[in-house]
Amino acid sequence: MRLLKFLSILCLLIVYGCGSSPKSIAPNSYGTNKALLYATSAMQTDSIGFNIVTGLSELLYPRIVTGDVPIWENEKKEKVLGGQAFIELEKKSKSPFVVGSNLFIHEEWQLLQRHFTFDISGFSFTGNANDGTLLTFGFIDVQDVIVLLRTEKIATNANGGDDLTYWNALQSKQFGFNLVHWDESNYHSNRRLLNDIQQQALFQSRVFREFYKPTTNKQIAYRILPPTINSNTENAVFYKSLQRYVNSNKQIILNADSDKHFSHIALEPWSIDNITIIEQWQKTNSIPLQSVKGIELFIDRHSIILSENELDELDMKINFRGLQEYLSEKRFDFVLEKINSQEIEPPRSEEFYNALLTKPWNKINE
Repeated sequence: MRLLKFLSILCLLIVYGCGSSPKSIAPNSYGTNKALLYATSAMQTDSIGFNIVTGLSELLYPRIVTGDVPIWENEKKEKVLGGQAFIELEKKSKSPFVVGSNLFIHEEWQLLQRHFTFDISGFSFTGNANDGTLLTFGFIDVQDVIVLLRTEKIATNANGGDDLTYWNALQSKQFGFNLVHWDESNYHSNRRLLNDIQQQALFQSRVFREFYKPTTNKQIAYRILPPTINSNTENAVFYKSLQRYVNSNKQIILNADSDKHFSHIALEPWSIDNITIIEQWQKTNSIPLQSVKGIELFIDRHSIILSENELDELDMKINFRGLQEYLSEKRFDFVLEKINSQEIEPPRSEEFYNALLTKPWNKINE
C-alpha cells in the first residue's frame, strides 16, 4: 500500500515537473533600447576566471581619486562629482569602494533579423552607507576610459585565460549580471520580461551574437630549486649551464638591466642564486603545449627578467637539447608559484601542477 501511494505521488511529480515552461514574452526583434545591467562581486562564478566588479573598481579607483578619470553625479552628465567629493562619499560607506561597491553597466541593446548587438555607454557604482541607506558613487562615461579598458589586463585566477583585457572581459558577457532596466521596463515592475530578454540575448539558439571568447591559455611561473637546497642532479645541471651562458654573454644582461646594477659588477663572475621560469601553456587536442616566455634570474640579490628574444640570443643547449625542449621535460625539481594572477601556496604546488595536466582548465581551483 505504501509503495502504491509512493508511486502515485511520483507520477504526479513527473506530470507536473515535466510540464512545458512558460513561453518567452521577449520580443522577437527590437531597435536600440537602453539597457542597465546590475552586477555584484558575489554574483561572479569562479569558473570564468575573473571578477568584473572588483576588477573595474580596482582599475578605476586611483584614477577617480586623482581626477584622471572624470566621475559625474549621474548618467545625464550635468555635473562632475570630482575626486575630493568622491573621497568624502567613500568615507560614508560601510566598506571601501574597491571591495564594497556594486556595478551598473549602461548599455544599448538591439535585436534585428535575429542578430543581437550591444554597445557600452558607461558605468555607475553604488554601495551601502553606514546608516544602511543606498550610496551612489557616480557615473563614468566609457569614452573617458575606453583606451584604459582596451589596454589594461584584468586579473585572472587559475581557471581563466592569461591575456584578457578589461574591454574583452566586458565584451565576453561571461560575467554574472541581471538585466534590471530595458526600454521603459524595470526589474521590479516586470521581472519576467527582463529575465526573458536577458536569456534570449545570451542563450537562445535562434539568436546570432558575436561575444568575445577568452582564450584558455595559462601563464605559469615556477621556481627551479637551487642545488644548494636540492639534491636532484638535473637542478645542478641547469643552474651550472645557465650560469655559464650568462657569464659568456653578459652584454645581454647589461642591455636588459634597467637600473644598471649589473654594470657595476660586470667584471666579476656572476653566480645565479634562483631561477624562475615563465611559460605560456595552451591546449591542442587536450594536450598542453608549453612555451617559454621569459626567465627571471636572481644574481647578487638583484633580479633580471630575460625576454623570449633575449633567451633566443643566448641560444642555450642543455644536454644537447634546446631550452624549450629541455624545460618542457621538467626532469628537475621545481615549485609552481603562480598561474595567471593567482599565487600558489608552496604546499599546494604539486596539486595545482597535476590539475593543469589532468583537469578541465576552467576547474583548476576545484
